[in-house]
Amino acid sequence: MLKSVQSPLLALVWRFLIFCLFCNGAIGTRDEYFLSVTGLENLLNIEIVMLDQLQHYVDSIQSHINMLQSEVNSIRLEHSIAAEDIDGYLSNPINAYRLIKRLQNDWSIIEESIRIEPSRTDFFVRMEKNRQSYDFPTKEDVTGSAMGLVRLQDTYKIEVGELASGILNGNKYGSSMSWQDCFYIGQHLYEINNFNHTIEWMKQSEELLKKQEKTDDPYVLDVMETIVAYYQGIGDLDNALELVDYILSIDASRGEIANLKLTLEHMIRDGNKTGLMYELPPQAGDYHLTEDFKRYEQVCRGELLLTPAEQRILKCRFVSNNVPYRLLQPFKVEEISLDPPILQIHGVLSEDDTNLIKDLSKTRVSRSVVRSADGFDDSAVDYRISKSAWFAYNETRQFGKIQRCMKDLSLLNMESAEQFQVTNYGIGGHYEPHFDFFIENQTYTEGNRIATGIFYLSEVEEGGGTAFPHLRVLVKPEHGSVLFWYNLHRSGEPDFRTRHAACPVLKGSKWIGNIWVRERHQSLERPCELEPDHEISLKYKYFQ
Repeated sequence: MLKSVQSPLLALVWRFLIFCLFCNGAIGTRDEYFLSVTGLENLLNIEIVMLDQLQHYVDSIQSHINMLQSEVNSIRLEHSIAAEDIDGYLSNPINAYRLIKRLQNDWSIIEESIRIEPSRTDFFVRMEKNRQSYDFPTKEDVTGSAMGLVRLQDTYKIEVGELASGILNGNKYGSSMSWQDCFYIGQHLYEINNFNHTIEWMKQSEELLKKQEKTDDPYVLDVMETIVAYYQGIGDLDNALELVDYILSIDASRGEIANLKLTLEHMIRDGNKTGLMYELPPQAGDYHLTEDFKRYEQVCRGELLLTPAEQRILKCRFVSNNVPYRLLQPFKVEEISLDPPILQIHGVLSEDDTNLIKDLSKTRVSRSVVRSADGFDDSAVDYRISKSAWFAYNETRQFGKIQRCMKDLSLLNMESAEQFQVTNYGIGGHYEPHFDFFIENQTYTEGNRIATGIFYLSEVEEGGGTAFPHLRVLVKPEHGSVLFWYNLHRSGEPDFRTRHAACPVLKGSKWIGNIWVRERHQSLERPCELEPDHEISLKYKYFQ
């Protein structure tokens, strides 16, 4: 790389030297240096100046080359680590965030640093071709991955320092984040008025900046001053003053920051409560501040589950449902809940089955959407972060096998089953608490969703469980198994106890397949009881 840079560079430099020497002789009376030694001293002085200028240019180029080589080495190291286990590497949310951020943000910075080199126009041509040939991440991707990290931080109570160090649940999974990574997350959180998290990530960026080799680097101190401005704008005067003191301990000549120190000290002494955190209080009606949401997070963390005594009454058994085929190959059923009945059936799909389904889905998945309240429009929402694809059951043998499994397990009529939905959850991917049934003002030809089957197409290393907050139940995805429950009472009324959620994926890639069976044609398969049976779940309808 260095050789290719030097050849055209030397040619350009020598042309520059010749041009300067020519110009020096052309202005005023030209010295005839070949006639005597008298004027040669001037030439030596000129050459000293020229050499100094050339050395400065070469040093700047070499510094640039060293910086670029450092970036290349750092990124190649990431790729060599990834090559050992690509799926494992990409399923780490920190690795995924940094990959997306590099391609959307860092490469633009590298490109801009090269832009000042006129001889590097070919680089920009190649970069433009890359942008036309490949689908680069957008700013939205960086924002989404950053928010996924914050979601993991909140749900699983992970310290920012651990998350930035690549430590998830006590295990070191990948490279640490840089101060720029943390600063970028803090900036985004500030833009969306998430001030408490802004302070945490800015603080982490500050701590990493203090560990730089040259803490007296003016650029580093400038960034620290920017962080001070964020603290002050938010209203965190204590952190602002603490960082101001640090900056002045490194460079006491910064007059503006010295004046700010006096202002901050005065504001703190007077108990000043100005800043965005005071001017913009939490938005009323924010679901994330409710007890219901806190309960969901507690279940995801495993803090609010059934007691051992309550679990002891749950059984595992073989079930055939008198289906001839299942008499020889019965279902391996584990009871997750007795009332309402929730079952996990093990060993339903093989690894070959799930691999084929995932391979088919990878080229067809798109952003998952949610049905609107009126039941007519679908839209993407922040509380459901995943990608999905839909398949007819006759597309492959595997989908037919899944349909038959659902029929044998539920004994429901599968004519009214929706198409099979395959879903993949990425960085912090989740689906907040929701019901699978439709609300009462929605009407459909096929009726409401009477039952749900979730087929787990992969294991998940950390997080990603299916949570039932009202029931204090958390089901860990088990490859090849299916989770089954009824969404409706036998009376056809919604069972509000079945409110459930997909906990954020902390480490891994979560693949599931969903089947929803509708009410139509089920009068014989699941008839009503003589007495209403839905009152038991009504108290959970508006539980917040």
